[in-house]
Amino acid sequence: MPRRPTSNDAVKHARFFLEAFIERTDSQDHILPKNDEFSPFSGFCRVFPQFAKKKDGGSATDGVSRAAFNKVCLEYFEEGMRKPARNGNPGALGSNLAQQRRHFLRGRWLDPAEGSDLKMLEELMSQLSGEQQRDAEALLVDYSRWKPGPAGRGGERVSRKHSQDSGESEDE
Repeated sequence: MPRRPTSNDAVKHARFFLEAFIERTDSQDHILPKNDEFSPFSGFCRVFPQFAKKKDGGSATDGVSRAAFNKVCLEYFEEGMRKPARNGNPGALGSNLAQQRRHFLRGRWLDPAEGSDLKMLEELMSQLSGEQQRDAEALLVDYSRWKPGPAGRGGERVSRKHSQDSGESEDE
């Protein structure tokens, strides 16, 4: 028996979610985990569970699967691999640090605590139902706090720079 096709309405909501909750940036340091707790698909399931496939955490039989959602994400973001530093955390809090993790590059969750993001979010919230508004606000408060840890570009280089600024040298 062939697979049930994803509904057009579910794909439309997936695109709306990506355009409304995630900002595309030019910075290589802005990344989103592809499959962990703070991934775009996990957020989509929290706000629009009725459009996510049952087997992936939603409540729809013809909804968007994680794989299909990630394919839509690739239309908006580049994909990259990142191996965490020994003490880094570029994904889930309990992640296996020896593995490389896939990420979407040049994207960040909108932050309701930032004025410029708040203006964009106010317009968005008017398009959502009351329950969806509460879910979206809770999602953005939780997800905007997620920051990639030291790995690849970022963390280690910044901490090395600070130790050089304070007068310490690596030779000593």
